[in-house]
Amino acid sequence: MKSSGIKQIITCLPWILAFVTPAAGQDTLLLFHPTTGNLEILGNLVSRRILPLEEFHVKGVYHALEEYDYSQTIRYAEELGLEWVTLVKLAGAVEPGGLFGENRFTELFGDLFRSSRGALFMGGPDIPPQLYGAEVNLLTRVTDPYRHYLELSFMFHLLGGYQDPSWEPLLRQKPGYVVSGICLGMQTLNVATGGTLIQDIPTEIYGIHTAEGILALPEDRQHRNYRGMAQAGCAGATSYHFHRIRLTEGSFLADETGFRGITGPLVLSSHHQAVDKLGRDLEVAALSMDGMVVEAIRHNRFPHVIGVQFHPEKPGLFDPSMLHSVSCSDSISFHAVIRDTPSYEFHLAYWKYLARILKGGSTLIRSR
Repeated sequence: MKSSGIKQIITCLPWILAFVTPAAGQDTLLLFHPTTGNLEILGNLVSRRILPLEEFHVKGVYHALEEYDYSQTIRYAEELGLEWVTLVKLAGAVEPGGLFGENRFTELFGDLFRSSRGALFMGGPDIPPQLYGAEVNLLTRVTDPYRHYLELSFMFHLLGGYQDPSWEPLLRQKPGYVVSGICLGMQTLNVATGGTLIQDIPTEIYGIHTAEGILALPEDRQHRNYRGMAQAGCAGATSYHFHRIRLTEGSFLADETGFRGITGPLVLSSHHQAVDKLGRDLEVAALSMDGMVVEAIRHNRFPHVIGVQFHPEKPGLFDPSMLHSVSCSDSISFHAVIRDTPSYEFHLAYWKYLARILKGGSTLIRSR
């Protein structure tokens, strides 16, 4: 990925392409919800060679009615001269009843798919429960519906799902296409293929209704940081929390990172929802240590389609200078928690694996 000046803005309704288009033959990676934060995260991973994809072009895809102000992304890219970024803005109605089948974006989805090697789906807010046939839990917060409409529909076009068993998934054209979902991205993968979600882990899984009750649990049963919530005046406390996960024997995570048996790595989580019923053709790749929460999934027909519930992308995992408040009086270095441990190597191995399959490399099995 190289930095240079911005060359052009091309209007092509119902979508808008901003910045320079990829060079002929250049590998392209789709990034959904291309906020300044997500571009910064991706650029940081690449510049540190944690995700060695310097030669790739990134095509950021979003819907015009998303809540995020993408003029911030445009200014950010202009100020830094990010020639490796293209923005794709989709405009026009996309409604809940037409997500899981042919719709106004079907042709464009095919074009995006054929012009890229893979797609990244990042973290974010709760998916509208109506989209997986559920009533709305009082603790569910739907704040960005059009983002979900776009990402769920594109994911369904890629993979199909229980919603329409006769649907011809785009990945049949390129079975090695890479799909990576992080946190919300994994939940999107599950819902798009016909799965459902647990809407609140503390109340639905553990029967606990207070922050203090969750904080009294073993740390491996806590899936976000509730310390700030339990103390007055801690609005700036991070929501992220470390806990261990248990990798499924023979899963891509176990094979790629060398972890075996019940000794799992520490991962960084911030979520209150989780996979419930698995979507079509999905299998579990990791669980929480108590087996109650799905921590990673993989598609069993298209092996480069993966989702993780934790956050391997956070810059603080790799930058020792970053500190995060965890309560009114304490802070944490994410890097310090895992440095010089197998958990740090686990995170590096995850990103090296993703880079290898994006470049078309074969899966490399290792044992610890």
